[in-house]
Amino acid sequence: MQAAFQQEILQTQLEVQNLTMQQLGRELHDNIGQLLSVLRLNLNVLEETVEDEGTRGQIAESNQIVEQTIADVRALTKSLDGDFVKDFGFIDSLSHELQRIRKTRRYQTEITTSGTPYSLGYQHEIVLFRIAQEVINNALKHAAATTLHVSVGYEPTNFGITIKDNGKGFDYEGIMRNELSKSGAGLRNIQRRAELIGGKCVVESKINEGTTVCIKIEHFPVGN
Repeated sequence: MQAAFQQEILQTQLEVQNLTMQQLGRELHDNIGQLLSVLRLNLNVLEETVEDEGTRGQIAESNQIVEQTIADVRALTKSLDGDFVKDFGFIDSLSHELQRIRKTRRYQTEITTSGTPYSLGYQHEIVLFRIAQEVINNALKHAAATTLHVSVGYEPTNFGITIKDNGKGFDYEGIMRNELSKSGAGLRNIQRRAELIGGKCVVESKINEGTTVCIKIEHFPVGN
């Protein structure tokens, strides 16, 4: 009874989250993407009409920035779409996310895998992907990390993903004791979502030494 109730909660969360993410992705593509495309066209016209070489060079440089921004928006739109994980799988989707971050040239990212990859099922993989996105975003936004390493392990009876950053770290025990802490609430939410798919999330962090988030899930091969 409890397992069925938790599964229903998970399914509802997935549907709401995916709908929200897809709507945001469409807004980015339809509105921001179109505005950037118009800006690019205007810059092209302006570049052709300006005679001063210095000004033309500045316009061309601005055009390149717009081109890169359009590419970044397209990449972000893909990462917001839950169907991307369904179509390309967990590892490729996670690699795409890290590549998108690495292309900003502000961060170093790396992903390594061990064992023979297998599917955990769409529900489990989309939850893990969203958790990974949140952990990575927290590392870049709040921890001021510049390096991210993600390792994914496929063992016969266990799956594991570890995300390690070189950020400023934090007092994990202190934050978790504070019921009013936004960071603590975020971490508890991540741990709760991991539990809903049968996983366990362990967080280790030390001030000035970075943070490591590890999620382990038991895997039961078909036929066992």
